[in-house]
Amino acid sequence: MSKKIILIFTTIFMLMFFITTAQAQTGKVTGGLQHEMPDWFKESFLDLAEDVEEAKEANKHVMLFMSLDFCPYCTKMLKDNFVQGSKNQKYIENNFDVIGINIKGSRELVIDENTTMTEKEYADFLKVQYTPTIIFLNDKNKVLLRLNGYRSQQNFKLVLDFVKNKEYKNMSLTQYLDKVKNKTLYTLKTNKIFKDIKDLSTINTSLAVIFEDGSCTQCNYLHNTTLKNKDVQNELSKFTVVRYDAMSKEKITRPDGKITTPYDWAKEIKLDYRPGIILFDNKKEQARIDALLYSFHFKELLRYVNGGYYKKYNTFLDYLKPRQKELLNKGIDINLSDSI
Repeated sequence: MSKKIILIFTTIFMLMFFITTAQAQTGKVTGGLQHEMPDWFKESFLDLAEDVEEAKEANKHVMLFMSLDFCPYCTKMLKDNFVQGSKNQKYIENNFDVIGINIKGSRELVIDENTTMTEKEYADFLKVQYTPTIIFLNDKNKVLLRLNGYRSQQNFKLVLDFVKNKEYKNMSLTQYLDKVKNKTLYTLKTNKIFKDIKDLSTINTSLAVIFEDGSCTQCNYLHNTTLKNKDVQNELSKFTVVRYDAMSKEKITRPDGKITTPYDWAKEIKLDYRPGIILFDNKKEQARIDALLYSFHFKELLRYVNGGYYKKYNTFLDYLKPRQKELLNKGIDINLSDSI
């Protein structure tokens, strides 16, 4: 065999080796779940002003279900609240006109007689960072309430009652939930990472302030799953972590030096989700967790704040796309949910 032929075979072998190695080293994404909008959702022409008028005539509210393909939180939200047979499905169908919106979609939305946007442009306008994001519109075609992310059946039913009964005319959602929610569902758990600190203005590291209370339906998940994830633990170790009972009237000092109580603070910042988590860096709030986050997104949001990436990327979503690409190129698998 001539040297030339040997060289050709050697070159081909090396190319195949490098291609195979590169493929083997590329990570994969799992946990993304496909979903379809229930067939009872309104078949809208996406003229929101017209949809609001029709809902008003039927004594209903318009609800926009804003989702993303392969979003595990959207799939869970639909399964637990909107799919036929779930506890809230009939109540929603009878009292709300639900319209599905893809936040990356290209369908044209007529917002009002002067404004037209694509689905993606509308999501950008609303600065949607979580999916699902659920928008409730009032009879004036104005946003009356916005929910970021997943809500359990029980918590979502309280929100539905708040809107359906027009309690928003009398009080905020935070005030309403404080009045009606069951405060005996959960007993606050201890964790060695929690620091007993009352004066947060003395903290010079990144700071995570966790609000829990007896009404929390997702706190057990936080403690039993999220906080036991090693990647989450690694990122959280870079924070000073403080946990408060959101019903407490004990005096504390916020990072900005203002004296308040956990109860008043949570109300002031309209943090109605439990466990609600505020992430600070340089004594300023840089992000918050006010919806269910699985471990991958949870630890990446911690990194987004502690690593100072909020200075480079305006939103967590802006950060997440190149970060996922970086991890996959390193051969690191990404599980978008906490399932195997």
